[in-house]
Amino acid sequence: MWIVFYVKIATVKERLFAAAILFLFLAHALFYFVALGYDAVDDAYISFRYAQNAILGNGLVFNADERVEGFTNFLWTAMMVPIAGASLDVGRVSIVLGILFALATIGLTKRLAQGLGLRREVGWLATLLLAVDGSFAIWSVGGLETAMFAFLITAGAAFYLRESRASAQENFSALYFPASAVFFALAAMTRPEAAAVFALTVAHQFVWRVLDERRVFGLIDVARVFTFAALFVPYWIMRWRYYHSFFPNSFYAKVAPGGPAAQLERGGHYVTQFINVHLGGWILIPAALAVMVAAARYVKRGRSPRASSEVRGAFFGFSYLALLLLAYGAYIIYVGGDWSVGRFFVPILPLAYLLIAAGLVELYQVAARRFMSAQKFLAPLAVGAALALAVALAFASSWNGEYGIYIRSFDAARASKAREMMGRWLKANVPRGTWIAVDAAGQVPYFSELPAIDMFGINDLHIGRLNVVTLGQGTPGHEKFDLGYIITRAPRFVIIYGTLFDDVTEYHRAPVEWTQDEELKKFLNIYERK
Repeated sequence: MWIVFYVKIATVKERLFAAAILFLFLAHALFYFVALGYDAVDDAYISFRYAQNAILGNGLVFNADERVEGFTNFLWTAMMVPIAGASLDVGRVSIVLGILFALATIGLTKRLAQGLGLRREVGWLATLLLAVDGSFAIWSVGGLETAMFAFLITAGAAFYLRESRASAQENFSALYFPASAVFFALAAMTRPEAAAVFALTVAHQFVWRVLDERRVFGLIDVARVFTFAALFVPYWIMRWRYYHSFFPNSFYAKVAPGGPAAQLERGGHYVTQFINVHLGGWILIPAALAVMVAAARYVKRGRSPRASSEVRGAFFGFSYLALLLLAYGAYIIYVGGDWSVGRFFVPILPLAYLLIAAGLVELYQVAARRFMSAQKFLAPLAVGAALALAVALAFASSWNGEYGIYIRSFDAARASKAREMMGRWLKANVPRGTWIAVDAAGQVPYFSELPAIDMFGINDLHIGRLNVVTLGQGTPGHEKFDLGYIITRAPRFVIIYGTLFDDVTEYHRAPVEWTQDEELKKFLNIYERK
């Protein structure tokens, strides 16, 4: 995608700018690759564990003979199966895939701006802001499905706008196959919330047809719904028959469907924190301006038979992007946010930066019309302002945001090294089939290849379905815990961060030398059943 995007650039100046964006993103991603300890985050290894068991013939499960869907990224997990089967380093390969999907998303963002009929500057500014965004960079190398999901959502939106434009122009040769439905279906197989994104897309098209075109639907609308259903429904039925659960167990372990007040409050704090480390609420003003200007132009000229297609197309596209951003933000608040700084926002960042860039370019156009005599000074000033904005955004979202809040406070690199070393020690020194219990259910179970009790319930039906009245007051995904149940299951070893099991009479600190690194010993403790 990036190569095609680069080759199609017309001018040498734009090719240099594209190369600069590529360099900025790759340097940014490399920074986080090092900060994370040259490996995927622990949560990614939960998916790798499922792929590992599939290769061993146990099925897509966390433990043999336990059908628990402890992941919300089926398509990404399924992609890891052949990688694990080929005995490749699944952690590093997943990072390479994440970078490729991120690059494709950057290229798609530029193409999406062109599809909306926006000025070239909008696409370039949007891709620049995306490349320097700390959340986009770190979760491109985290080993999770985030970058792929962002690509699929962006592709679905881009094709939806393209199909709608072709429908308005009665270009039926472009309507034989609704590609948007394919990308949205793949996105829904990657993360379940994409089904809601597709539903919003259908609703947006329906409202537009009724209000603007005075009809209920078009042929492409029907084809889009049937194509999505043809791909997604069989997948959903198969996972239902396999796991017998409406939602993945990881959803129940993290979210109370009723949305308690504490959960919503935590979600609101998560959104507020994300906005604050992205230069504060003022950065949303250009996006709001872009939508309002497009709406005003549409009201004034869009309904006229002689109205330009650009006016109607801009309002159609901007209203769609704004709908997705608002609805997705509400969804993030409802589920209570995440333990990360901005992972949940990454899939909608391309859409957000397109609106922000459109608003900023609109402000520049207003200034250029107002001060025509100073245009030769305005252009360099605008370029300088754009670069200053990119630097400020990188510092705020990355150094003060993802790195300052997540990496610096937690020391993710040390955590990754400790868990991998512990897992490898267990595999080499503990008989196969020995049960362990873990608080971080990724790297230790994956590298040890031992059956494991996930003490926070992501991969355990009993703990994951507990009714916790205080849900929302703690860290997402770390609030459900049943010590009595864990002791009853009697795992031989318990591997945790902290000293909780010092007070559990059935266990004592295991007298083993799993590492000679004293810093790693301080981070991770191993207890053995007496």
